[in-house]
Amino acid sequence: MDDIYGEYGGYFYVPMTQAFSLAIPVTIGCSWNKCLYCDLNHDNKFRKLALEEIKSHILRLKELNASRRSPVEKVVLAGGNPFCLDTPSLINIIKLVKEHFPEVKNISSFARADDVLRKSDDELLELKSNSMGELSLGIESGNDEILAFHNKGVTVEENNKAMAKLEELNIGYSTYIMLGLGGKTWSKKSATDTGKMLSNFNPQVITLVSLVLFKDAKLIEKVKTREFIKLKPLEYILEERLLLENLNMRNTIFNGTHKTNTLILKGKLPEHKELLLKRIDEFLESNDDRDLRDFEKHKWRRWSIE
Repeated sequence: MDDIYGEYGGYFYVPMTQAFSLAIPVTIGCSWNKCLYCDLNHDNKFRKLALEEIKSHILRLKELNASRRSPVEKVVLAGGNPFCLDTPSLINIIKLVKEHFPEVKNISSFARADDVLRKSDDELLELKSNSMGELSLGIESGNDEILAFHNKGVTVEENNKAMAKLEELNIGYSTYIMLGLGGKTWSKKSATDTGKMLSNFNPQVITLVSLVLFKDAKLIEKVKTREFIKLKPLEYILEERLLLENLNMRNTIFNGTHKTNTLILKGKLPEHKELLLKRIDEFLESNDDRDLRDFEKHKWRRWSIE
């Protein structure tokens, strides 16, 4: 479907929670695009698609989905962080979506904390009333030193405020957390700080991914100078265990099934916490870094939906 998604280049990403939603192109690239660890959008200069372009994609997707047995009920707005668009623009896009897919019940997207905070309560409620929900927030870490080192562009306080705001307005969201983002220096600190931070909130899903050294990411220079020392495979697992130990959630899915992760884990918190910790301990007892070396080398041969 290059006619729809071709401008995104070789890799096209949607939130894990929206893997089965219909993806509609809305923005290209990321409005921030300065994080050291990331090169997912560096080949794409950020731009907002014109409403006519979006309509053209919607009409094409409507044609492609005409023979579906069940109607399209979930849509994800595609792009690095489409929620950065102003509220009137998002409302116009939502109206277009619903005009051609009238059965849609939820419209989601990736979002940064500052995208949320720039919108007033009234704006967020207006978007909610128009079916916008299940946002995917890139929190990454609960430690300010790490966020600053990677030039994330938001602070822990801003992430906290964004999550609190969404919960106060009863708008569903999930969080992305990145294992290994602190390297060897901040690994334990990141795990404990992130666990304690998330325990103050109630995201629907905590999605875990592991840091990958993308070839064009600015982080590579920090690795070469030893300013950043990447974790070994089992150190990612130890960080995940410490994070899980510090998570005291009320009703959240812990999803560690992303393909960047060495160990595939998923469960509901708090019910499955002890089972997940036991699974991690069993894995640590039966593996060492040498066992996992080839696995780590070959798992990145192909990218697809995140």
